[in-house]
Amino acid sequence: MKKILFCMFMLGCSASNGVFASVEQYVAAVEKISNKYKQETRNFFSGLDARQSNFTAQQQVQFCGIVGDYVDRLYQAADQNRGALDRQFRQMTKQDVIDQVMSSKEMLILKKYNVQCDLK
Repeated sequence: MKKILFCMFMLGCSASNGVFASVEQYVAAVEKISNKYKQETRNFFSGLDARQSNFTAQQQVQFCGIVGDYVDRLYQAADQNRGALDRQFRQMTKQDVIDQVMSSKEMLILKKYNVQCDLK
């Protein structure tokens, strides 16, 4: 996800000043969203028993809620700044964001917990 954001930022750097402001806003929004997500997941994981091998049903709902909010906020930031994004990212759908998040290194690590979020 960070590689995608960096590419969008670099492509935006070559754009005009008006577009550059939107790219800056997008990057700042994504950074804020990512920091909030990191804090929420850190708080969630600190409350888990280190010995457990699966999430309980309640933990799964809670974690998937955190991930779902993260996806929603990322998509909203992209949607609000479409005009400033590179052509290949202007067509980004919410499903594209979901796919990126679910295939991230962090989510792949959680496969051992059998985490299955049905994001839409």
